Amino acid sequence: MAENGDNLTTRTLLTHSLASWKFFMPLGALPLLWAMIKLPAGGLQILFILNAAYIAFGCWRLWLDEGYFRVIGQDNLAECGKMLAFVWQRERLSTLTLTEREQGARRQLHLTLKATMLAWMLWLLALVITI
Repeated sequence: MAENGDNLTTRTLLTHSLASWKFFMPLGALPLLWAMIKLPAGGLQILFILNAAYIAFGCWRLWLDEGYFRVIGQDNLAECGKMLAFVWQRERLSTLTLTEREQGARRQLHLTLKATMLAWMLWLLALVITI
């Protein structure tokens, strides 16, 4: 019984962590807006745009995973895996365990966080360069 409660707590924490896409999106958009307005067209502006696109993609993935983990559980894992494999046309999605799905979601969370931090570091660097 304790293992089931721990699993529920882990899934709840993961779902709340995945909801942080709501913060990453505006935090990633702010440096992009500044770059579009203040920087001349060129390599640095393209770097801001590409990084913001990656952040937006990461936020979309976090949003999807947040919804998936509200629905997916140990009891319906096989059925949800088949549906995901059909939707995304990737057979591997039907065989993933719940732990592997959680690890993938955490990895996406960390990658999006790192991209957001990169956006702010680029912003600070660009501010120093343009002053």
